Amino acid sequence: MKTAARLLALLLCALTLAFSVGCSLMPTNSGGEGGKATKEPARTTAEQTEDAKEDDLIQVRTLFHDLYASLTKAETAVVYDDPGIGTKLRASSTLCKDGETLTYSAKVDRLNPADAERFVTEETLDPVVGTAEEIRANYAGLFVWDRVATGLILAAPEVSQGYVSSPVIHTGDGEKTLTAGVPDDQLENFFGIAPTGVTGMEIAVAYTDTAIRTLTLSYSQNDVPVTVTVTYTY
Repeated sequence: MKTAARLLALLLCALTLAFSVGCSLMPTNSGGEGGKATKEPARTTAEQTEDAKEDDLIQVRTLFHDLYASLTKAETAVVYDDPGIGTKLRASSTLCKDGETLTYSAKVDRLNPADAERFVTEETLDPVVGTAEEIRANYAGLFVWDRVATGLILAAPEVSQGYVSSPVIHTGDGEKTLTAGVPDDQLENFFGIAPTGVTGMEIAVAYTDTAIRTLTLSYSQNDVPVTVTVTYTY
């Protein structure tokens, strides 16, 4: 009897082991008909990049020339990163358009004296009302490092062959971005003003078929890196 019981126990163990191995080898239907489970790759919109054509430059130039026809507000952020100062200085501004009236207001970081409790103070400047040219002229006496940025963002860039270098169009998600360089000797032609101490200008313009969305400028002003970003609202 004892021998029979031991044989029965061994037989049950063998059956249990065989059943477990068989289950582990069975295919799963979670990934297809009898295949292994597969994870569907995430769908992404691949950005397309190509050299800008003349028609692309004409479109961007036209959108800038028509900017003030439907513009209601332009918000700007400026970052001035001088290693000699030890901190980034920032400025922000808002240009509001009501009919034919432009109102420009700004805030800017100012360095404090060495014995002050705070290194910089954010100064709010009085708003200026007038045309783009009048605003630029009135702020010229107030701004220091950010004066150049103010002049640039109030200009209408002349995006044309010869005024830009290596223009490229990036397309994706219903929006296009034009990136290009502006040679130092073409800055005045491009912006319509002669910026002081500016070199190495790079631009990025995000736009749709009907409007400019953002303008980003990266350049050096007297060897200090500056980044300017403008967002337009219509």
